[in-house]
Amino acid sequence: MPPCHRCLRCGGALMPAPAPVLCCPQPYSSSQSPSSGIVAALTELASTGAGRRCSGVVAAPCTGRGRVRAQEEEFKWLLQEEVHVVLKQLQDILKEASQRFALPASGLGGAVKQENFVLSTSGTDQVKGVLTLQGDALCQADISLKMPRNNQLLHFAFREDKQWKLQQIQDARNHVNQAIYLLMNRDVNYQFKTGSEVLKLMDAVMLQLSRARNRLTTPATLTLPEIASSGLTKMFTPALPPDVLVNFYINLNKLCLTVYQLHVLQPSTTKNVKLAGGSILHNPGAIFEFGNQRYEVSHVHKVECVVPWLNDALVFFTVSLQLCQQLKDKISVFSSYWNYRPY
Repeated sequence: MPPCHRCLRCGGALMPAPAPVLCCPQPYSSSQSPSSGIVAALTELASTGAGRRCSGVVAAPCTGRGRVRAQEEEFKWLLQEEVHVVLKQLQDILKEASQRFALPASGLGGAVKQENFVLSTSGTDQVKGVLTLQGDALCQADISLKMPRNNQLLHFAFREDKQWKLQQIQDARNHVNQAIYLLMNRDVNYQFKTGSEVLKLMDAVMLQLSRARNRLTTPATLTLPEIASSGLTKMFTPALPPDVLVNFYINLNKLCLTVYQLHVLQPSTTKNVKLAGGSILHNPGAIFEFGNQRYEVSHVHKVECVVPWLNDALVFFTVSLQLCQQLKDKISVFSSYWNYRPY
């Protein structure tokens, strides 16, 4: 039986070759990539699903010195060429992601423009509102609330001197910028010498990207007393009624507002009642204690609006994580060709 032949870059089985030769003898370079790293990365992922396809047709035999030489040459090419191409793609993608978190208004010297979003829900219209977002800050919120008991319409808005920082957006942007720093923190002519060096870099970058994505996809769990004592309650004019709580948070690509309506409980009726713990969204019937008084949530209203650039950022995070993992896989596959870790 002729010796097995496999492509050392993609691992696919190939027809036997008459002599040991390198697979994929013409590796792509950055000059061959599309002008936009983002387009290149997205196109590559969409067309292959697992990185660039092999351009060769034969590989070194699976036995003998020719195989070892071919593996060494392939690994050298991977470290010296392809790693830098992928790092450049990652830098381009993450710079685009970072820019999504601070949208400069044209002609204003880098000032971040304001965007207005209308809050909506698929249910009733108990809560309506318009939010003004400027980067990571809510600079205005105009909210109308219809009280269910008497259909009274309450209207309240942010004070003109107040802004509410959205910590989730702030944290996600910081993690993206840290990932960019890790990718660029080396000389332009730097050459990686070992595979473990690349793996450590990819692990560090992926950690920052995972944290950035998680900050947008996983809102904080808060207790009702934490919401009641938040500085957000002091942002509005006129002041919020004592039986109303509000909370803003990011969930995926949406900016959400939750309004809780409360009623006071008599101490004699709540002696053995379990108090509500932390949650992203509390349900009617939740009981909590605040200021030596116990309250029960009577109504919960959630409204939201889609923020398009948050969706863009999440796509960039996903593409970047896939590129990192693909590069890690290409580095790690060489461990199966040696009986020791060659890096």
